Amino acid sequence: MKRSKKLNPIVELAVKATKEALIKVGQSNTVWLKDTQQEEELHRYKAEYLSRLRQVDNSLVSAQKVLELRAFLESLDQAIAAQQQQVSISLKSLQHQQQLWQQVRQKEQAMNNLVSRYQQEEMYIELKQEQQENDEHNTAQWVRKPK
Repeated sequence: MKRSKKLNPIVELAVKATKEALIKVGQSNTVWLKDTQQEEELHRYKAEYLSRLRQVDNSLVSAQKVLELRAFLESLDQAIAAQQQQVSISLKSLQHQQQLWQQVRQKEQAMNNLVSRYQQEEMYIELKQEQQENDEHNTAQWVRKPK
């Protein structure tokens, strides 16, 4: 069996590993996008809430209500901070998965390059053998020709 053919199972494993790594990149990207959207929604909600709060006549709001609103805004800020941490974590995970994919992809490309090189060498050897056989055949015919 030729060297290039012997490597086929290894190349197939490399291709499979690359596909699996790419799937993980996609999954990590989905999580990061979801987390980012949630953070944006929290920011929008806070902006809308503050906008409505500014429209309310402050003279009509009791001190108790003001304290409740401040507490709510603080908890909203805490939720935003927690979501920002989650976005950071999911981004790091995405970047890690991308690095893993790149490493696996480089291995796959290296294996494909090796197989290509082996195939070129095999073709060169076959062409040399064929040329040698043709030369021997032609030489044998020339030697056998009666003069």
